[in-house]
Amino acid sequence: MRQIYNKYLPFIWPVVLIVFLLAAYSTNSLLGYFISVVLFIVALVSPKKAILLLFMYVPIRPFLIELNPSLRLAGDLMIAGAFLHVVWKSRHDLRALVTFHVFEYGYFAFLIIGSFSAIVDRIEIGPIILQLRAFIIFYLIYYIVKRLDIKKEDIIQVLHVFIWTTLLIIIQALIEKLSIRGLFMPEEWKQLPLSSKNRVRIYGMVGNPNVLGIYLGFAYFLFYYAKKYISQYNTVWMQILQYLTIGIFVLTYSRGTWIGFFIIAMVYVFASHNFALLKKIVIQIAIALVVVVLPINVLTNWIEDTSIGQEKVQNIQKFDVGGSSGFVDRVGGTFSDETITGSQSSGRLFIVKKGFEVFKDYPIMGTGFSTFGDSASLSRISHISAEYEINRQFYSDNQYIQIIVQTGVLGVLSFAVFLLGMLYALLKTTRTKLTKLMIGVVLGAFFMGLVYNLWEADVFTLLFFAFLAVTLNSQSQFQSIHEDLTRS
Repeated sequence: MRQIYNKYLPFIWPVVLIVFLLAAYSTNSLLGYFISVVLFIVALVSPKKAILLLFMYVPIRPFLIELNPSLRLAGDLMIAGAFLHVVWKSRHDLRALVTFHVFEYGYFAFLIIGSFSAIVDRIEIGPIILQLRAFIIFYLIYYIVKRLDIKKEDIIQVLHVFIWTTLLIIIQALIEKLSIRGLFMPEEWKQLPLSSKNRVRIYGMVGNPNVLGIYLGFAYFLFYYAKKYISQYNTVWMQILQYLTIGIFVLTYSRGTWIGFFIIAMVYVFASHNFALLKKIVIQIAIALVVVVLPINVLTNWIEDTSIGQEKVQNIQKFDVGGSSGFVDRVGGTFSDETITGSQSSGRLFIVKKGFEVFKDYPIMGTGFSTFGDSASLSRISHISAEYEINRQFYSDNQYIQIIVQTGVLGVLSFAVFLLGMLYALLKTTRTKLTKLMIGVVLGAFFMGLVYNLWEADVFTLLFFAFLAVTLNSQSQFQSIHEDLTRS
């Protein structure tokens, strides 16, 4: 019976995706809450299944909840259920529940400092809890997976989930691009005004081109791993999926993500002494540019030149009429005088400048969570906005300046222990291929934190903490998994 179950389990995942989509398009709140409760029960019984479902749910969550907000808590409930399962299972071994790495203590200290500083600064408890949720919820994935018995079949099921989910995301991305944001999207997203340079980017089911790029970057490395070590994935269809993944990754025009994954790839290549892989990646990118990116752009340009297409473009660029768009405009203008001037007046450089002004007045513990450029600050007007002539709510798009402002020197030191502690923990473990890849991911994350609120991005933190946990979860056990996969 179990063999039959394992045989057909890969084909259950597309059915689950369809159920999620049907629940979203139904807009039935009761159905959304019912599914969320069912998923909580599944997590209580089988946390591994919950993790697999999270790999499917989180990347499409923004799309789902835009259509049916009642699905919003499904992920949190799954994590809560899996956490309770782990705690209950280890109830007779409390030491296992409270044994942490040094980097975890650094993270806890950072959270305590940011919360305490916010309380001292008389921030309401609601926004503080909201921000703590953003930082803690996917750390719990690390806590859970680190304490699970990871087996070969679990790794294979992760690959199945990624294949089906990525396929859905790519289909939606292609339709979004070719329909000029007109089909297979929530109505609110269709009406979202964009600048000319952002209009050409693919936002995907995650609703953000940078986060979409991060997801596809992880997917590419997973597909490479699958093709190399599991014979059943070394097929023409996987090759096609890999080229499509690269192509959509390029069409996000996410410059920071490109650089971040370039760092990841280079670290992995040098750590593995596998310079042939670098050549292979370059060839794959070149092929994807020719057979995926170029045809899609040519076809999109042709559609945009039609009367219907021009009307759609004008509707999207309603506040940027006549602005130029395209690969050259998006990427070539990265360091143009116009881009730098705009960044200094209202963009990233402006936020960094204002951040250091605030830091000078709150150097020790900062202003506290929910005051400067984090996800919680978007739901309220911070008291420092008027004081420092910041006339809008914003994401800092720079994790470090946010940490500097909100937690001061003490928070910066704590977060440094978290970041460097992870790198140290990986460097001293057995050097499996996954370990080398995760070292690259950590170093890539160091850079991406300069241009994104990376540690608040659900997709990144889910994937990062899950793979970090597998890497640090009983190295001898993972090594045996790696050897099993190699023989498969």
